[in-house]
Amino acid sequence: MGANIKPDEITVASVLSACAHLGSADVGQAIHDYVRQHGIKEDVFVGNALVDMYCKCGAVEKALDVFNGMKHKDGVSWTSIISGLAVNGLSDDAINIFSRMLREGIHPTHGTFIGILIACKHSGQVDKGLEYLETMEKVYGLKPEMKHYGCIVDLLSRSGNLERAYEFIKTMPIVPDVVIWRILLGACMLHSNLGLAEIVTKKLLELDPFNSGNYVFLSNAYASSDRWEDADQVRKLMGERTVGKPSGWSSIEGNDGDGSGHSHHTDTVDSSVK
Repeated sequence: MGANIKPDEITVASVLSACAHLGSADVGQAIHDYVRQHGIKEDVFVGNALVDMYCKCGAVEKALDVFNGMKHKDGVSWTSIISGLAVNGLSDDAINIFSRMLREGIHPTHGTFIGILIACKHSGQVDKGLEYLETMEKVYGLKPEMKHYGCIVDLLSRSGNLERAYEFIKTMPIVPDVVIWRILLGACMLHSNLGLAEIVTKKLLELDPFNSGNYVFLSNAYASSDRWEDADQVRKLMGERTVGKPSGWSSIEGNDGDGSGHSHHTDTVDSSVK
């Protein structure tokens, strides 16, 4: 730009995408100003890149201004603003725009449903989230994927419905991966549900037998409940399977120890729409 070479729309969109990933709101804003000042066409590609950049930088109002000002919107436009609002905690706004999208006859995608399920998750709207999951396939012919099921498990877990989340996992039409089980395990730790945590951790040990965090969590959970023999058995099993211990591991960390190798509620699903 300093050499008086005017960038085209593709270049602008690419640079805005880089700003989004780096969280460089100031640079992104400067590029937006440049676009307006130099008459660069704000087509759907530039508009989508601006919406994505502002959302990822937390400037949601600016993202909404760009979105509402776009003369032409495609499915990416709608998905970007819905997901951006959801990730930034504006669940009601995300749900309202999703409803507006459907009224305008825009067909949602897998990504759109991830965004709207995240909105339900952050606002604790369990029934609405389950309704959206059912709608995916019945109305729009979209087969839910692992990330969609993960959103529902997280939604149920966050709301304290641990047994319901466990039953949901058992009835999933696809085999749940370790991420799904760790979402539930984090909730068990948060809500001090040792019984279910024991079941879930044993499942994780089957799926991922060399992840030391699974052993650490179960051992610590036993220790916090004064089940010392069980805790010792887990440590012995860890040794038999030659699983390396995390540095600084103690068997008496209790429910607040960080050796579990997971967060209370995984953000893996959220990050998928960013």
